[in-house]
Amino acid sequence: MSKNALSKTEKIDLKLVEEFRKAKELKTSIEGFVNEFLLQFVSEQTQRAYAKDLQFFFDFLKKGGERIEKPKDIGAHHFRVYRDHLINKNYSSSTINRRLVCIRSFIKWAIGCQLMDFNPLDQIKLPKVQTEAPTIAFTDEEVVAMINAPEKESKVGRTHRLIMMLLFGLGLRRSELAQIKRKDFYQERGHLVLNIKGKGGKLRDMPIPQYLQNEILDYQDFLKSLGIEIEPEDYLIQSQRKGKNTNPIDGSSIFRVIEKYAKICGIAKRVSPHSCRATAISHLLDTQKIPIRDVAIFAGHSHITTTERYDKRRKGLDDNAAYLVNYEKKIS
Repeated sequence: MSKNALSKTEKIDLKLVEEFRKAKELKTSIEGFVNEFLLQFVSEQTQRAYAKDLQFFFDFLKKGGERIEKPKDIGAHHFRVYRDHLINKNYSSSTINRRLVCIRSFIKWAIGCQLMDFNPLDQIKLPKVQTEAPTIAFTDEEVVAMINAPEKESKVGRTHRLIMMLLFGLGLRRSELAQIKRKDFYQERGHLVLNIKGKGGKLRDMPIPQYLQNEILDYQDFLKSLGIEIEPEDYLIQSQRKGKNTNPIDGSSIFRVIEKYAKICGIAKRVSPHSCRATAISHLLDTQKIPIRDVAIFAGHSHITTTERYDKRRKGLDDNAAYLVNYEKKIS
């Protein structure tokens, strides 16, 4: 087909022309470059996390009078001073490394897009990752005490109770819990199933035990008594004191719920929503009745090696091989 023939048959799409114009305009400031960098990630949660960590970095540079307009303006000295600042502020090892790795990822993306000729960070080392304190799980008695602690007569209390029951019962990540909508539940061969949006955008289906079904129904009925009807598109966890959420509950709010009831129940351990997840997975590992592959599916783990690290309660002591080494009868 000749060029003239193409021009006769193909019309210019003005809407598409406008989209290309806007796309080009994205990269007129460092914010535009960051926005384009974030588009490579499918998960909105990942986008938010990277955006937040990059914002910390650029705000720090701005505070020091450093003007960054393009990725190539970032120098090794910026990264080094920021690294030392994070270390001196006594941030946790994992936080420091996450924030620095985010910057490295941004630089690698910029190099791949030919926005930079070399990586200024190649000679700058990340601090060594210190072994963080392991996630501590709850005992069965502590789980029961915490679930029974909220007041059932208030919306806040009912919501807090459901949050804990879902975390302890399904081993959910707090991001997974926050995103649950009523439409995510469906019936399949006599089971009520929850479609969970997991880490990295992965989906998994979780059958809901009867006791949790009852709790969810009771929660919805309680909200109805307050004039709140949860529609299919509404979030299950209704954290607003009055009316409905238009956005999912914030992860930090879930964190505070767990801290609050652990304190009320006299639990002095350092705990978090992840402790609830660790408790559910550890509970399954404790029973030794379920193949670890099935526990991994329950937890949404891609590899069973990740699941194996979740034996948070007994730590392999009860059936440790050390008990099988016995020279007692031969020792005089």
